[in-house]
Amino acid sequence: MSRTTGVGAGSIIVPVLALLLVASGALMATLRADGEFPHQAHEGLFPTCEGCHVGVVTGVEEELFPPVGSCAQCHDGTREDEVDWVSPGPRASNLRFFHPDHQELVEAEGESVSCQSCHAEEAPVVRMAIQAAPAESCLQCHVHEAEAHLASGAECAMCHLPLTEAERLPASRIASFPWPDSHDEPGFISQHAPGTSLELISCGVCHARETCERCHVNADRLDEIASLDWDDRVAGLEEGLVAEYPVPDTHLAPDWGWDHGDLAYAETARCTNCHTQPSCTECHLDGERQAAQVIANLPTPIPGGAPGVDVGDAGETVHPWNFSDQHATFAATGALECAECHSQQYCSDCHAGADSRDFHPDNFLERHALEVFAGGADCQSCHSTEAFCRDCHVETGLASEGRLNVAFHTGQPLWVLTHGQAARIGLESCASCHRQTDCLACHSTFLGRGINPHGPGFEAESMAARNRVTCQWCHLDDPVGRQ
Repeated sequence: MSRTTGVGAGSIIVPVLALLLVASGALMATLRADGEFPHQAHEGLFPTCEGCHVGVVTGVEEELFPPVGSCAQCHDGTREDEVDWVSPGPRASNLRFFHPDHQELVEAEGESVSCQSCHAEEAPVVRMAIQAAPAESCLQCHVHEAEAHLASGAECAMCHLPLTEAERLPASRIASFPWPDSHDEPGFISQHAPGTSLELISCGVCHARETCERCHVNADRLDEIASLDWDDRVAGLEEGLVAEYPVPDTHLAPDWGWDHGDLAYAETARCTNCHTQPSCTECHLDGERQAAQVIANLPTPIPGGAPGVDVGDAGETVHPWNFSDQHATFAATGALECAECHSQQYCSDCHAGADSRDFHPDNFLERHALEVFAGGADCQSCHSTEAFCRDCHVETGLASEGRLNVAFHTGQPLWVLTHGQAARIGLESCASCHRQTDCLACHSTFLGRGINPHGPGFEAESMAARNRVTCQWCHLDDPVGRQ
């Protein structure tokens, strides 16, 4: 006989909620409207319970109920009316109970037990007035330490088989399992991870691996989930259900959008419960080094697997509601922070061409030279200094060859005599209009006037040691005496 049925397993662990002798189910549905076999109507025929329920003693599953045709010995249509009856067989259950083991355990402790001890319909006991054993009959002997059947802390596996071992249970029965009150408590989903092996075993009484895989994108990384078996019945029940991702309290902080990086870097494993790599790459386009490390440790989405959190418009949690109207100030004072999430193309998509009018204030053209001189690198975010600036200056005559004192150089008198300082500060700006030959016309010792461009304290030997080719643009011979 197999003991891996829903009625019994080979364990002698005594249940609290036991299915005993006769489970609910119609034995003679044509005799009583409620489907129960009318035991009392037959009490004169059966002196003992074991006469019909031999399997209670032998442990043979097929002998738990009388064989088909036994009723016809009397109900042959002549002596008694005919009845249609099919043995219900063992009831599908996930209880740890096996009659012979229970009898053996009781007798080993010097006690005695009869069928009526558990199956009596009422007290005082009336012979053949029996029912399916209620949970209270178990509690007469077995003290339940938990406050209630479904209370937190109850050791479910003490009485119940793991769900995946209760193979006879139909999916409909699994779907109707009672729901513990603890599962409705605020924050349960965020804190439901089992803390001990006993808690994990209790989870396995109602859940299979598919239960966890519906939401956990890191299911293949967690030993707790890997310890659960897969189950086709649970897979069918989970199909179509939406994954639940409650927002942790930390994510509700006003500055979470700015501060989440440090926590993600320090505790990436916690993020992997809900987030896949697209959660980060939605914002971190270029993936700076620290973000790249976090992203690399996040799971990748699996087709048909848990979807993970959709961050959606996560930028709204980083920027204030009116940020689009004020972002220019932030960009001007903290451009490096912008670059953590945005590429240069992101800005130029809006600020190039006609839309650039929205970027610069009114009359900017008339005074842009001063701002260019003060911070030319900002201009290069949208403009090519070699093309955009030169084309405009040539077209307007500001970059005409031979002109030395033009409006572009702020109209300062004798600009040519003071331009050296400006060139040393921002040579890139000079390159917008000037070529190297413009400089050599004055500063070359063999092609120009030989005017020294170097300021006080210039270390010629150090420069020559770094790159002598630069020196030779102006010097025909070695300026530091090295041939």
